[in-house]
Amino acid sequence: MAEADGAASKKLGLRVQKKLLGKLASKKTVKAVVDDDTYSLIDEVAGLAAAEKDAKFSEKFVKDLIKIVLKIGILLKNDQFDEAEHTTSVKFQRKLNSIVMTFISFYEVDYSLDSAFLVQNVTASREMLHSLIQRHLTEKSHKRIDTVFDFFSQDMFEKLFDPSGPHRERLGRIVALLAKLVDEDKL
Repeated sequence: MAEADGAASKKLGLRVQKKLLGKLASKKTVKAVVDDDTYSLIDEVAGLAAAEKDAKFSEKFVKDLIKIVLKIGILLKNDQFDEAEHTTSVKFQRKLNSIVMTFISFYEVDYSLDSAFLVQNVTASREMLHSLIQRHLTEKSHKRIDTVFDFFSQDMFEKLFDPSGPHRERLGRIVALLAKLVDEDKL
């Protein structure tokens, strides 16, 4: 009986952590807990979202991104993933690193963009995340994942990587931050 009470307490504690961190998800709060480069990257991507859509979308996008990262972090920290989910999380991390390296490469070599390739990999990453959280988080979290990943469309990548496009300077800052985070093994 005591074991069942302990499991129930742990489950309740986990729910409280997810709820509390979900409420605290904002750029201002994140600035207090992440390094400057990670915060700058979030800020640059928020600026891109605002430039492409509007400030309201950018705010929602960043909040959704932060909530997803925080909630998955809580699940990882509390060893909530079974073996298959853990394998999925490792595959997701590798896929994300591969996307980032490809992203950097496409920036460094003008007109090398293969937006279909990027979209294919981003879509695969989205499906991995959906699979990873299926047992743990609500439909609302699935919608947050879709909000974040829907922003990175083929059209968005083509605008972003256009050497004479409006986002070239911002893309340079994003790529520099990504490269630094990869070099420091923070991504």
